[in-house]
Amino acid sequence: MKIPSLFRTPRYQRFNIEPRYYDPVKEEIDERTNRMKNQLGSAQDGFSGNRASRIVGAFRKTNSKGTSSASFMQLIIMVLLAFLIFGYIYLGNVALYIFVTVSSLLLYLKMRRRI
Repeated sequence: MKIPSLFRTPRYQRFNIEPRYYDPVKEEIDERTNRMKNQLGSAQDGFSGNRASRIVGAFRKTNSKGTSSASFMQLIIMVLLAFLIFGYIYLGNVALYIFVTVSSLLLYLKMRRRI
């Protein structure tokens, strides 16, 4: 009989593995059919240049407006935190009040711009 407890005790982990069977004939048949499908697909696409351009385009870096504004916002946050730390060292609690005021003002302006 188990004693009730507030803490959850870990249970035993059971080793459960399903055996896999290797069939070399089936593997060879699948390899041949995939090779034939690739050859037929490249013959229909005409040198498959279209696929290559899509792959290259997916990894191309784009300068979207969202990434630059995100990095700018990170810079502003880092500067504010640095001023908070140094201001607290030199001014004490007054720096905390200034930080809360400035951060709430920036948050208000950001929310106002979205609406």
